Amino acid sequence: MYNKRTFLNKNTSPSTGNIACFDGATIWKSKKYRNTFISISDCNCSVRLHKIEDDTMEDFIDKLKLLKNEISDFIDYLEKEKTNEK
Repeated sequence: MYNKRTFLNKNTSPSTGNIACFDGATIWKSKKYRNTFISISDCNCSVRLHKIEDDTMEDFIDKLKLLKNEISDFIDYLEKEKTNEK
């Protein structure tokens, strides 16, 4: 089982932004099954990407890699914009 939760804000912040990554057995409607997801939340909203039954684990990993690459590209863009603002 993997279950990790990380706060995204400084300890002094009143905001509750966090990321949770989970892979493990859960019980739903008296049936045990494997549940795999990543959830990103702030004070008001959250988004969850989960492995659906039609996904292979490789499919889900590919989705996470795509997400990681897009976030990295966005960070690069924002850092360049920040530099240009000076």
